[in-house]
Amino acid sequence: MNEKGYSLVLVMLTVTVFFIIGLTILSVSIYQAKFTQVRVEDVTSLHDAVKAVEETVAELKVKVEQLSLSTPLQLDLDLGNAQTGFLSELMNRHSVTIEDITDAKGIARNKLFTRVFRISAPYGKKTVSREVIITNAPSFLKYALGSRENVTLNGGAYIDGDIYAGKDIYVTNVANYIYNSTLYSVQTTFPTTSEKSILFANGKRYGCDHGNGAKSCYNLNNNRFEYSLLNYSEHELPSSLLIQKETEDFIDVDFSWTLKDKLLLAAGVEPFSPEYANYIKNSGDPELLFNQLRSNDAFSLVDDVMLFKDFIKNNQNSKSIVLQSAPSYVFENEDENEDENEVLNLEDKWLIVDGDLYLGNNSKLKGNIIVFGDLIINGKSGVQLASTIYVTGKTSIYDTNISGLDNEQVVILSKGRLELYRVNEFNNSFSFEKENLQGYFYTESNAVIYAVGSYINIKGGLFAKGNSEQTIADGFSEGVTINAYRGVVTSLSEPPNSNLTLTNVSESRFIIRHDKNVLIARGLGLPFSKRLHVIIDELSVK
Repeated sequence: MNEKGYSLVLVMLTVTVFFIIGLTILSVSIYQAKFTQVRVEDVTSLHDAVKAVEETVAELKVKVEQLSLSTPLQLDLDLGNAQTGFLSELMNRHSVTIEDITDAKGIARNKLFTRVFRISAPYGKKTVSREVIITNAPSFLKYALGSRENVTLNGGAYIDGDIYAGKDIYVTNVANYIYNSTLYSVQTTFPTTSEKSILFANGKRYGCDHGNGAKSCYNLNNNRFEYSLLNYSEHELPSSLLIQKETEDFIDVDFSWTLKDKLLLAAGVEPFSPEYANYIKNSGDPELLFNQLRSNDAFSLVDDVMLFKDFIKNNQNSKSIVLQSAPSYVFENEDENEDENEVLNLEDKWLIVDGDLYLGNNSKLKGNIIVFGDLIINGKSGVQLASTIYVTGKTSIYDTNISGLDNEQVVILSKGRLELYRVNEFNNSFSFEKENLQGYFYTESNAVIYAVGSYINIKGGLFAKGNSEQTIADGFSEGVTINAYRGVVTSLSEPPNSNLTLTNVSESRFIIRHDKNVLIARGLGLPFSKRLHVIIDELSVK
């Protein structure tokens, strides 16, 4: 009897254990099924929200690019708002929210065509959104680096932002430099881009792997950096580069038209008025227009930099100011009695320099400038600029730092060459997030940048339109050429040691990070084109 009782208990216990295991498996299966269902619904919800935002952006883009450039008021009428018109239709059609944040960005909507919208759609307890900028600024401001001609990336540059090559792109793992008139080519890493960066290459793509000296990317025998094209492979670029063809039209800068537009703005001529249209049509080149406006008493005339500083402080005249009567003008703060924190704020006036302009140590300028001559920026103490500067000659930036003022930066547009050299030379205190040149630098000509001894960290952008008719003394292709070593450099008397395994991008001696804020912060100072287009920011989920 006892044995039968024990057997019964054992059987019941076994049945109970298996029953409990079965219930556990069943409950886990039910939970997993519910979790999977929730996850599928969650993914579907995210997909629907992203789709709604993207379709709204696409429709807005098509609409904007079809609009004619009339007046800022007409742009608002064409777009409507959240209550009525095209934007309201988009909101209803795609179940999205479109928030006009133009005023919150401090944009003068009665004077500018710039508009900023935040388009969002719900995703559970979160929101998917994109900011879009409508602007008539030229296309170059969309890119971190580029040229309408060729782009050459030699060595270990780091680029965070899109790259534009209107024609061909050349990529190598050597950095070229010149020391005591002798040409050198040192092996280093290939360039690196951020994950979100896109290389828009509209022509051919060439890559050269120096191959530990087995294959040279450049021939230096003729005292020029000549491409050894036999050692370049077409379409074989580093796999880290995301390459596409640009499908959108590139909107160029009309430098002459833009300069005339800014001269009329400086003279107080109302944009879109008959007087404005007459000046634009009949004035000839910008210098003729400048002389005409000056003879019409459109500007305040000052002959000396010190008088100019006093004029800014004490004169309430609303006219823009012309510095004249000297071949060049120097702004710097070396006087111990002067307040180093003093900022020359032009406010709504423009400064027009009839001659060369030199910005030296501790220069602090806020306001827009036109230079009928060359621009030189130099001085180890650095300069602070919140300006748009138009230069009819060349621009030279060397042995200095440039920072912004009041969350604004500088935009320099140079008709002549852009020379950028000996910036933080032999500085090995690498700081990826701390730029030493804050601003956007544009030239109508070609640009060759050497960052082997120099350490250049730009927050903004660099674009050389390129000029195929100009001879480049060093032998490079027309457009923009970057030569960047990666790693420590203490002297150029001997070529730096090649370190091909250095993957830390923060030790690149040329870093550039695109800053879209330039499209908003520089306002009326920016160059404008005769077409509207849309710039799309990153998708965000919060």
